[in-house]
Amino acid sequence: MVHPLDEFEIQGTSIKCFDENGSGFFHFSPVSVVIGKNNAGKSTVIDLLDICIARKGRPFASASQMRNNEAAAIDIKIKLKEFLLQQQFSNGRSGGYIQGNHWSYGKTLIDEPIVWRYTNEGEPTLHSAEALGHSVDKLVSEIRQRLARCNHWSLDDCSILRVAAERSVSPESSAAPAPQPNGKGITNLIRYFINSDSRPRDVVEIELLKDLNRIYAGDSEFTSIICQENDQNGTWEIFLREEGKGDIRLSESGSSLQSVFIILSYFRLVPLLDNIQWTKLILAVEEPENNLHPALLRRLITFLARKRHELGFSLILTTHSPVCIDWATKQDDAGIIHVTREAARSVCRNVMDYDGHTNILDDLDVRGSDILQSNGIIWVEGPSDRVYLRCWLDIMSGGKLIEGSHYTFMYYGGKVLSHFEALPEAELSDQISMVTLNRNVAIVMDSDRKWKEGQKRNPQLRLNTTKRRLISEVEARGGFSWVTKGKEVENYIPQPVWEILVKGKLNLAHEFENIPDIPSVKAVKSTKVALAHEVVKVFKAENFNGNLDLAERVSELMMHIRRWNSLDG
Repeated sequence: MVHPLDEFEIQGTSIKCFDENGSGFFHFSPVSVVIGKNNAGKSTVIDLLDICIARKGRPFASASQMRNNEAAAIDIKIKLKEFLLQQQFSNGRSGGYIQGNHWSYGKTLIDEPIVWRYTNEGEPTLHSAEALGHSVDKLVSEIRQRLARCNHWSLDDCSILRVAAERSVSPESSAAPAPQPNGKGITNLIRYFINSDSRPRDVVEIELLKDLNRIYAGDSEFTSIICQENDQNGTWEIFLREEGKGDIRLSESGSSLQSVFIILSYFRLVPLLDNIQWTKLILAVEEPENNLHPALLRRLITFLARKRHELGFSLILTTHSPVCIDWATKQDDAGIIHVTREAARSVCRNVMDYDGHTNILDDLDVRGSDILQSNGIIWVEGPSDRVYLRCWLDIMSGGKLIEGSHYTFMYYGGKVLSHFEALPEAELSDQISMVTLNRNVAIVMDSDRKWKEGQKRNPQLRLNTTKRRLISEVEARGGFSWVTKGKEVENYIPQPVWEILVKGKLNLAHEFENIPDIPSVKAVKSTKVALAHEVVKVFKAENFNGNLDLAERVSELMMHIRRWNSLDG
């Protein structure tokens, strides 16, 4: 799903912590996690969007946002769109500075970048046109004018909702709902939706309540959200009813509960209050980790990301939490923007690779010992196994077991397995201990059994010494071991699924076939990882039925993951 932040890169100049040299161009993702130290400039990243969205009918940047009274500017780098170029370089025109058909020239510029500069001077100006190899002031006037009319601004009609890092809920006198980023006005917002006949009270009493219980699953269960007036002073207050505890004043509850309630209220109610279309919404939550323990934080950001995927809004999180960093690296639609201080200025960079992630941890001084252990590790031979297992766990758990929240994967890489053991630190030899990385361990291994014509249909399972040793060590410590019933993980994919992919018949005689090397399968994708991604697109719940011991083994693995995370059934 295309979102408004997909279409451009942005740079801020002489705005707060960004000096006259600019922040450097960076781009947003559907979920953007802005990471940096305190006072590095994370909030200013959101300010840039806020300024752009609010520019209509208002000064571009206020005095408080400008750096040392310098001329503030925001540069927007956009790729030239074909439909805009066609309007300016017509297929039916020729002559002038452009020799020949104008569209023959115009179509060479499709997807080439140009930069617009927004300032307090009014309309944006064309700042650079890299595609033409010239600075703007050297462009022929005719070309410059035409490019200037190719301004397509994807933030038109967008709205940004900000939740501040410091936030709390308090009793309020009755007033029109006008929620503020710090939580002020949330009480009146709840009062308005519950008591106004023009608003759907179910959004609070059912949907918001359901969201809250989903985030607090296993910790608390609330039965009602109530907003009542104090007879003595006329103020209104939010109460949460919990079985066995009665009505609890939200204003006197812990900071974590107030924080989560504010974020969920913004998400559920403000778009309805202001008639904001979901695909035009940017929800920015600053430091969601404030006052939240790690498990609660994971559930909150996973919930927001799922809703973003369902509804199509854009999500921005600013953070310096290792939990958010770890979570972001495992999301397909999330990107990381690293904000660093260099001398007296701040610089923004998109983090795309391992080195970038390492730089973040170094910048924040995050050490492995700071996070004692993740909840559990599933050791697999390679990345294709991870793709299959994540798919199966997602289907069988109904999406309730989340990689990065409830479990993570690590690779042992075939013959490298002989260098591992599942002994605690006190019993280590010269091999690598799995339980030093995490005491909760599962290991999935290919049986590597083969079958040839004339051999018994079910050859005896003879595992090598390394695999037998690891199974014993893992299971002795309450872990889970799984040796594939067929040759390897791919043999758990039933024949009908393969036939969908190869678009034809496929004769699989037994569960020991080397499926990825079958020519028609190899023609789908030549690598096991790419093939796995294609398989999971068409694998359905019914494909578990009667498929070797797949359903049984995935169920056992789920049981262990739930135990690691103290989850019920």
